[in-house]
Amino acid sequence: MATVDVTSQRVQRILVGEFEVTLTKDGGFRVDLGSTAVFITVKEWTPDNDGNPRSIVRVSAPLGRKVAPTPELFRWAAIDGRARLFGGVTVFEEEGGMLFLVYDHTLLGDFIDPAEMITAVYTIGSTADEFDEIVHDRFGGKRYTDPDPDPA
Repeated sequence: MATVDVTSQRVQRILVGEFEVTLTKDGGFRVDLGSTAVFITVKEWTPDNDGNPRSIVRVSAPLGRKVAPTPELFRWAAIDGRARLFGGVTVFEEEGGMLFLVYDHTLLGDFIDPAEMITAVYTIGSTADEFDEIVHDRFGGKRYTDPDPDPA
């Protein structure tokens, strides 16, 4: 079984062999793809039955921020946002009642191999690059790459 450190090292070796990778402040990784970025984080999971450590790898990409909550948005997230084989839309409430949407998928870190990791990054990234346009055009808000206005 693998600790977070062991899995993080394995994930980093896989990612740098395929992508231009940026380290994040929280010890994860970022891969820019299209109008979004894919964030890869390794987290501790529950120990196995023998008490050995296990880890998970979360692959996520932002779809929209500062999106107004509407019944149509929640319906889209619940139906269309969950219709792909890998990943799904997750909705988080931001301060002030606005929403932050991501497209994400979780992998078992203990058994991760290069093909699985690379496929997950490309799949989550390409779907998010498609979905962030849908979110922006249909529901408003900002894409990951959209700047915030300068405070006055």
